[in-house]
Amino acid sequence: MAQQKHVLLLVETSRVFGRGVIEGISRFAKEQADWIFHFQDRGILEGLSPWLRNWKGDGIITRSAVRSLAKEFDRLKCPVVELLGDGQTLVSEVRTDEMITAEHAIDHLIKQGYPHVAFYSHSNSWWSDARLKAFETIVRQRGLSGHVYPGASEGDHQPYPPWKPAYEKPTLQWLDQLPKPVGIWAVADSQAVRLLESCWQIDLRVPVDVGILGTSNDELVCSLLSPSLSSIDLDASQIGYHAAALLDQKMNRPTPKRSGSKKHPKPQFISPGGVVSRGSTNPIAIHDPELSMAMQIIAREAIHGLTVEQLAQEMYVSRSTLERRFRAYFKHSPAHEINQTRIERAKTLLRDTALPVHAVSDKVGFASPENFVRFFRRIVGKTPRQYRLQFFHNVTRDVATD
Repeated sequence: MAQQKHVLLLVETSRVFGRGVIEGISRFAKEQADWIFHFQDRGILEGLSPWLRNWKGDGIITRSAVRSLAKEFDRLKCPVVELLGDGQTLVSEVRTDEMITAEHAIDHLIKQGYPHVAFYSHSNSWWSDARLKAFETIVRQRGLSGHVYPGASEGDHQPYPPWKPAYEKPTLQWLDQLPKPVGIWAVADSQAVRLLESCWQIDLRVPVDVGILGTSNDELVCSLLSPSLSSIDLDASQIGYHAAALLDQKMNRPTPKRSGSKKHPKPQFISPGGVVSRGSTNPIAIHDPELSMAMQIIAREAIHGLTVEQLAQEMYVSRSTLERRFRAYFKHSPAHEINQTRIERAKTLLRDTALPVHAVSDKVGFASPENFVRFFRRIVGKTPRQYRLQFFHNVTRDVATD
């Protein structure tokens, strides 16, 4: 019988992201490993507790925002998987794919009807800088009207920079000067809260004048606000699961010989779960509540083969009326919206699962894999297999992929 391994978790329980990471670690341990966990309630900026300085175990998973922890880990002499770090001394080994996160953010804001998009972060950190870079890249590639808060790349590069009163006036000025209507992606839910408060101060209407999208999807915070806050679910559970798998590999392989210089490991990138849409980015609900309802039906039923006729019937309107209202507001047809919803779901399954293409086809409501492949290639410009290979380089060839 294999000996149980003792694993130390230095992951914050004070934030929704940390709790999600712990859930994913627990799921891996139940499925794959025989581990005994050592952990305690902690905040993101805490160091190593005195009682842990002589801890003897087999491995550590940590989200370290304190540089001094690097020396402590050297002293503990066991495999470590870092999930935060400062981007310099400690580097995250499993982290969110910020390019895909930025794509989700921009796609959502544009889809909600905002002609201008913006990025907000009140002070920099390495993960904030990564999101800023991704935002700027996509805005440039798509030729969009994009704006960045001037303070997004300033500050003292703390892992979690706190709000300061000095940020208030520049934030108000920036909001006032932005072209309207504008959709703003905030680097974190906590910073989206500051944006919402600032909009109240200068009588900007959310979501009509300004749409606000947070990041991390802390449901307690998002539902508490008025309007409720749309946010990107970063799928912290998947990050935790992959971190646990990585630690399992490290603990079960021979300890490498120590060299004079430390090389930062190449990170694993995890796709976010997607946007959870709420009131702060839903101007449709104010301008046309029935169209808002139609969008909710499409989001729920498109992957089950929803047709425009079925949508019109559920809305108790004629197809011609539905078509006219869609084109007036969204500049495209309801069929286009249904198809895009199916394709986005297919992209997620191709990117984040190992399901064969015929199974993906079935899950997004196509009658045959051949029809799905033709449709996907027409919309995306690539076959499903070609799209998948951008993210996975060792994929077994599927039946009916091309």
